[in-house]
Amino acid sequence: MMDTMKERITLRALTIQDTDILMALTGNPEVVRYLPGMIQDRRYAAAWIEGLTADDHELMVLLDGRVIGECSLTVHGGSGEIGLMLFPDYWRKGCGTETVLQLTALAGKLGLREITAFTSPKNTACIGLLQKLAFARHAAGWIAAEEDPEKNPDQLFSTEFYQKNIEGEKANENDICRSGEGTEKTQ
Repeated sequence: MMDTMKERITLRALTIQDTDILMALTGNPEVVRYLPGMIQDRRYAAAWIEGLTADDHELMVLLDGRVIGECSLTVHGGSGEIGLMLFPDYWRKGCGTETVLQLTALAGKLGLREITAFTSPKNTACIGLLQKLAFARHAAGWIAAEEDPEKNPDQLFSTEFYQKNIEGEKANENDICRSGEGTEKTQ
């Protein structure tokens, strides 16, 4: 059987045992270069993970059973917003593409009409990935790293908004792993 990225990338629910991996991702300056406001405190991250519900789609990205990143699908009514962080060793190898395809499949399985993604206009790799997967650029604007941008206007970051209509796309039941089953290696 041909070895494809689809067969090698799996997603599973984020658990409290993933706190250190999440901190390694958000603590890596290359990973968060275009992601303002990422969690930098381990206790806060652990509390956030413990507060997740079955409706939260915060997932670990695994390649051949090894954790290589984290992704999410946040549902807003009939649409979803996706996010993705991978360790730099896995950039530009098809892992991001397959992860976004699996998030799209999950959104279809949940009956969502569209998915969106926000990225920095400087993040050309992410923009290229989104465009390759038929996301269209809809708007540009600013995002605040803090809840009150008036307090610190220097914490405003330029962002671009991409959107993809997925109405009618359905996921294969086996495309998404929502349990913590199986063996994995960690970074």
